[in-house]
Amino acid sequence: GTTVLVTEANAGRVARLNLRTGETISMFGEGTLKKPHGIAVTAVGEIVVADDATKLVQMFDHEGNLLRSLGQGQLQHPWAVCVDGRGRVYVTDYIVSSIVMLDGASGAVLTTIKVRGVPCGVTVTSKGKIVASAHDDRGSGWLVVVG
Repeated sequence: GTTVLVTEANAGRVARLNLRTGETISMFGEGTLKKPHGIAVTAVGEIVVADDATKLVQMFDHEGNLLRSLGQGQLQHPWAVCVDGRGRVYVTDYIVSSIVMLDGASGAVLTTIKVRGVPCGVTVTSKGKIVASAHDDRGSGWLVVVG
């Protein structure tokens, strides 16, 4: 489409922008999000946001209404997030150097994968491989591939 979703960490919200003009179309998450970082969209259009301050992954409908919260008591500092075709949510938890796979419907933790360094980005390939970017405190970075 012609829109893009952008997290505004310091404002505690998500902005939907017109991709061509850069104009703000709508905003959501105010009062629910505190410090959102990663954002993804599921195959059915649900918007998934990793929130570092609330220590949750929040799921919204396409209009920005909160549907559910995932990771309650399970995440320390969620940062990046992605989803696969089966509705699973992958979130980097940078303080504990992990990638946590959650069931997108129930929020149950399906698995936790420890990685070297600080994971700061994550995606899942069409063949199911988890690819994460990570770095150390000296600025060196690398990719981690699982699966």
